[in-house]
Amino acid sequence: MAESQCAFITGINGFVGIYLAEYLLSHGWSVSGIDRQEAAGCPGCDYVQGDILETADLAAILAQCRPERIFHLAAVSIPAAVDQSPRQALSVNIGGTVSVLEAVRTGAPSARLLLVGSSKQYGDTQNSSPVSEEQICRPADLYGISKYAGEMIGLQYAGQFGMDIRIARSFNHSGPGQPPTFVCSDWARQTAAIELGIADPSIRVGDLSQAIDFCHVGDVVRAYALILEKGISGTVYNICSGTAVSLRSILALTIAKSSRTITVVEDPSRIRKKTGSAALVGDHSRISRDTGWEPVITIEKIIDDLYRYWMGILSSATNKK
Repeated sequence: MAESQCAFITGINGFVGIYLAEYLLSHGWSVSGIDRQEAAGCPGCDYVQGDILETADLAAILAQCRPERIFHLAAVSIPAAVDQSPRQALSVNIGGTVSVLEAVRTGAPSARLLLVGSSKQYGDTQNSSPVSEEQICRPADLYGISKYAGEMIGLQYAGQFGMDIRIARSFNHSGPGQPPTFVCSDWARQTAAIELGIADPSIRVGDLSQAIDFCHVGDVVRAYALILEKGISGTVYNICSGTAVSLRSILALTIAKSSRTITVVEDPSRIRKKTGSAALVGDHSRISRDTGWEPVITIEKIIDDLYRYWMGILSSATNKK
């Protein structure tokens, strides 16, 4: 990657945005980005506090920093949050994507743009796994609908306006720093709290019947960068491990990190209505063929990283009291 090149990230302060910024910085890029918080989450970036729905402002920012690569990560990314506030979430996930597309078209028309979608777009597929990008999308919840709509609009912009737009359909991913609203991070936090003696020795869980295709966030941001470096404009790419791991086995891996005896308690408040296949596994052969990307970080490493992260966070918080 050329040292003089600039990348721009929407949602740069988010979980994935921070990892992506750090990855790009480590590979010689200058990095700019926008988010709603007052301060940047990643040192070394040129940060702007702003709203992606303000199209003219975003276009002016892009025209000034002149990025060669743009990664659109800003979104309401928790399905339950989309269910709770559909109007606001759809405004961000669909309207925000249109705003970014317009801002890029006027402020940085020669940039390559990555739109990030989700495996939730596939919905309740009846086809056997692994699922390729050719699978018809039948999103079964509002979050999946919002991401699919953004993808379709992006592909329309690519065809109608000749913009260089590539699409990622990301399956589940996790790693240190992920909020505990996501299952692996939640269980790692609970287990760390039990190990430190600051919580009762019981871990609360929701539905354990599903098997999920998980990647480490480090593998995911590497895929994002490679799609804009080596991928094909107008093309959709699955980012996935290609393997389904049962939630029961993930829970067992997590609990095994603690030296304490832990009981498992089913919490009805943590059970969300099923909106997809019980075991959706992705096929990453297209991104592997076009870019050389392969997932390399195991589920065991994901759990270990999360547990160490939460042990550090909770130990520090306890010592400050």
